[in-house]
Amino acid sequence: MIKTIFLKELLELLRDKKTLVFMVVLPLLIFPALFGTVAVLAGKQVQQEQTRVLNYYIANEEQAADFAKLMKADDSFSLFEPSAQEQNATWEQWLRAGKVDFVLAVSDTHQSELEQHTQSHWQLHFNNAELTSSVWSRVYRLVEKFNQQITSDKFNALGLNESQYQGVIQPIVLEKKDIAKKKESLGTQLGGIIAYIILPLCLMGAIYPAIDLGAGEKEHGTLESLIITPTHSVAIVLGKFLTIVTTSFTCAFMTVLSLLLWGFIFAQALAVEAVVEIVKTLGVIDMMLALVMLIPVVLFFSALVLAISIYARSFKEAQNYMGPLTILVIAPLVIAMLPGINLDWQWAWVPITNVALSVKEILKGQFDLVLVGFVWLSQVAMAMLMLAFTMFWFKREAVLFR
Repeated sequence: MIKTIFLKELLELLRDKKTLVFMVVLPLLIFPALFGTVAVLAGKQVQQEQTRVLNYYIANEEQAADFAKLMKADDSFSLFEPSAQEQNATWEQWLRAGKVDFVLAVSDTHQSELEQHTQSHWQLHFNNAELTSSVWSRVYRLVEKFNQQITSDKFNALGLNESQYQGVIQPIVLEKKDIAKKKESLGTQLGGIIAYIILPLCLMGAIYPAIDLGAGEKEHGTLESLIITPTHSVAIVLGKFLTIVTTSFTCAFMTVLSLLLWGFIFAQALAVEAVVEIVKTLGVIDMMLALVMLIPVVLFFSALVLAISIYARSFKEAQNYMGPLTILVIAPLVIAMLPGINLDWQWAWVPITNVALSVKEILKGQFDLVLVGFVWLSQVAMAMLMLAFTMFWFKREAVLFR
């Protein structure tokens, strides 16, 4: 009987075009196309900003003639020569009118400071209201190049070669030696990300079918017909529950598949090599075990959204209840990604966070089997309790007349 209910509910969902959009079209086509378009546009905008010729003006240019020559020789900068009328305006007016992209004010005592071997303070005036502005970084790189040139000339005058003045500038060089194995580093980086990506997708894939199978049937008047049939209420709830679990996993699977597919399309062989390297480093068994850790949470999500949908009086009310669920899921996942947060018996009691931490430990290859087993069983228990509560609520008359 459960199989009959399951197949009936699944077939009805598949006939609904909106369900197919949420399960297949959104994760497989629309999301990658949307994110890909945004990434391409952002990349083009940044590249355009980085290669754009910047108009500039140097105040007290006579104090830094060598630097002025260096900037004039760079094709990415264009010197602004104000007219007689424009000379009466201030630098800020030039900047706001778009006459120049920046004004570099050289210290009026730069030459004397250079001779006395003291620091010279220059000021870069520019409008940083646009987040894509690259004025600071591009001018800073040129100033750093000029700084290195001045430093080299000064040390040469003292009779020091390049290796000697490097020793004067930076007497000590600190080298990083990470004792963590490649699997540990990669597992730490990907552990939290995998749960952060997959679990919200599973929740998204469960919400719409749950609303339709509960509150939606109330509005359509089909829930009453289903309840008065000889079918036991437990079989009805389990059939609906398995339908939601199926759509939830399908949504997550289609999204992951689309990411791999589009990654291969855009990066071609490079993406394949990266995936092969990740799988080789982490190991297939550990990756499968990490995915198994996510199953009880998906079961809990499915039971939770079904309970909310059955409780709600209308489709709209169910949507309002389920709106905050995404935040309640993402917050514990963000905690698991914070540095210094590791799986122990204290964090093992925190729902969702404990699963994300378990995934991280599994992928690192250093997990405590007893601790991870406790997390998995506790999540299964929570899912079963939520499912039992859903069955209890479904048996009450209030499910129809609340």
